[in-house]
Amino acid sequence: MSFKTLRILILLAILLMVAHNQFITRERFASWQAPVFVAIYPVNADGSDEVKGYIQRLTDTEFESLTRFAAREAERYGLDLRRPFYLELGDPVTDSPPDPPVGGTFLQRAAWIFKARWWRWRFDDQGLDPDIVVLARYHDPEQHRRLPHSTGVEDLRIAIANVFATREMRDANNVVILHEMLHTIGATDKYDLASGLPIYPQGFADPDQVPRYPQPAAELMAGRIPVSATEARQAVNFRQVVIGPDTAAEIGWPILRR
Repeated sequence: MSFKTLRILILLAILLMVAHNQFITRERFASWQAPVFVAIYPVNADGSDEVKGYIQRLTDTEFESLTRFAAREAERYGLDLRRPFYLELGDPVTDSPPDPPVGGTFLQRAAWIFKARWWRWRFDDQGLDPDIVVLARYHDPEQHRRLPHSTGVEDLRIAIANVFATREMRDANNVVILHEMLHTIGATDKYDLASGLPIYPQGFADPDQVPRYPQPAAELMAGRIPVSATEARQAVNFRQVVIGPDTAAEIGWPILRR
């Protein structure tokens, strides 16, 4: 057997192991027999003293609104699990994957996934070994009016959430974090990429409402509350958000009949 043939066989074996592991993990998540373990690692995206101080004051209570909302929605869908997510705050990190390409080519996206996968394999030196890694990249709101695009990658179980380092934005931050978390377990966006408007009906909290507008809340994977056919406003807390049946089906929750 030549060295080239041996190398190909080894690579195929590794690919099969990765595919098998992803299948087993996907099946475990879909069964929802136990909470999904999520570790949130803060990142000082600015490198500023203001953000550093904010991160030093973070505790697990920062994410209580997220876990309460997920539990409320899981109960509404009849999921036999009191707490679908178990969250733990990790220590701050400085190492993170490169920013994903926005509107990049297939090759650029593939190259980013490869780099992020390599980062994921060597990342966990804190011993947490979570099901889902969340990088909460905190920015100083005095320096940034708008933030880079957040992302969640199912194959990697990595969510990168760009959020603001201020307590006033805590609940809005958590909406962004959960949106990206659900991407890692199969949920898809429910808004039009060109306009940013929620897609009817799957991106509407109550698609059967008459009149259709304004909607009472935002569907989580749409992120915005439809006010009219051409206008929507950002949801800023979980009182303004629901998980719709299409998203619930994508992540393996029981489906409510409309």
